[in-house]
Amino acid sequence: MNTLMEFIDKDAPTRVRVLSGEDTDPARRGDKKPVIRSECTYYCPDEATVRRCITALEESDRRLRARPEELMLWDWQATYFEAEKGSTAGGGIVYLGVAWYDEEFFKDRKDAWFGVMHRRIYDELGIPLKDVTVTHWQLIA
Repeated sequence: MNTLMEFIDKDAPTRVRVLSGEDTDPARRGDKKPVIRSECTYYCPDEATVRRCITALEESDRRLRARPEELMLWDWQATYFEAEKGSTAGGGIVYLGVAWYDEEFFKDRKDAWFGVMHRRIYDELGIPLKDVTVTHWQLIA
């Protein structure tokens, strides 16, 4: 019988969970059901940028969790890091999911990721807007 590692190329990318989210903590999600999901990626050229990005997401999560429950119309999903193959600087991609619980709120906020406030945050982190992607997914069945 083959082991899992025999099927994985030793050079295959590996994602490591660096922050928990509503999708990895059933108590956090509670009885809410996401109606839309967004996947965000942030390319970080080096370890310092990776650390700044993850720290900023962790701080944002703390602020989000401090909100009253009735304002929890969205939540972070788990955050992962995937090292860039061959990088000696420690760079890679940070993956973040967003669970949206209210479709109207999503429609109003879905483009916030490239608004002035978020662009200012990306600048402070050292992540150009061209290195940020956001994809939205909706459950249709």
